[in-house]
Amino acid sequence: MLSYSFNSLIVFSEVVRAGSFSKAADLLGMTQPGVSNHLAQLEAQIGCRLMNRDQGNLCLTKEGKVIFKYAEKIEILAKELDDSIGLLKKDRDPLLKIGTTPVYSRVMMPFMLGSFQKANPNIRIKLDTGSSGDMASSVLAMENDVVVAGDQKVSKKVQTFPLLKEDLVLITCNNHPLSGRKSVSLKEIEGYPLVIREKGSSTRKIVLAALESMRVKPSQLIYMRSTEFIKQWVSQGKGVSILIRRAVLENERKYLKVIPLEENLSLDVSVFFLKSKKSDASIQKLLRHIEELKEKSVLQ
Repeated sequence: MLSYSFNSLIVFSEVVRAGSFSKAADLLGMTQPGVSNHLAQLEAQIGCRLMNRDQGNLCLTKEGKVIFKYAEKIEILAKELDDSIGLLKKDRDPLLKIGTTPVYSRVMMPFMLGSFQKANPNIRIKLDTGSSGDMASSVLAMENDVVVAGDQKVSKKVQTFPLLKEDLVLITCNNHPLSGRKSVSLKEIEGYPLVIREKGSSTRKIVLAALESMRVKPSQLIYMRSTEFIKQWVSQGKGVSILIRRAVLENERKYLKVIPLEENLSLDVSVFFLKSKKSDASIQKLLRHIEELKEKSVLQ
């Protein structure tokens, strides 16, 4: 095993080239504290300081200069390895790694990927799921080739295009005091427990920002990782939630009420992919397919 983190070494190189932590964070699609943590981890692993920070200026130490020299060589070799792996893959049927959220894996991907594979039977597909934040990050980490998820701040190395806009709605059980309403304001949920997705969810960011701007404080704020568990929790009358409308399937509306919000909150959904992989034939085919479905408005 290596005595240092490869990812931290890459972050260190980006900081040196960018000349600042904030610029490196922007290029990598990370937070500035995240970049600082990587550097601190690398310095701890190597056992010496790699750079000095003086009044906003970064200056490599003697040890930092040595490490940076090797870091550049390692990056070049890693890129060559990635290119070689790409050439090896050409001898096999191409594999497209696609990422999305758990909700879209159920309500959108079966149709989108089913029609794509029908037109491209030689392209293999691997589907990955996670929060919008995790999926957007997976593109930069080259864990996924194309991602469909809620809008996120990403690295300049990642290209995005808007796919659709989702309405956010209030979800209650059938006998909840608000269940009979045609629409509900966020102010009216103040007296009830509210459960939302955990950190990384685009829906969570929108809901928390709206609550803060309106100074609304639910009686209890609960975070859960699974949308399915949220719906189960709400159906038992333990509180309410705010999700995208299509998160509640038709058969689930027997025991869950979907109520429009008067504030008209919405979630922008985008497609993410690496700019450097835009010329990949399989990725081009999938992007064209998504654009065609978007033009036909069949993904709404």
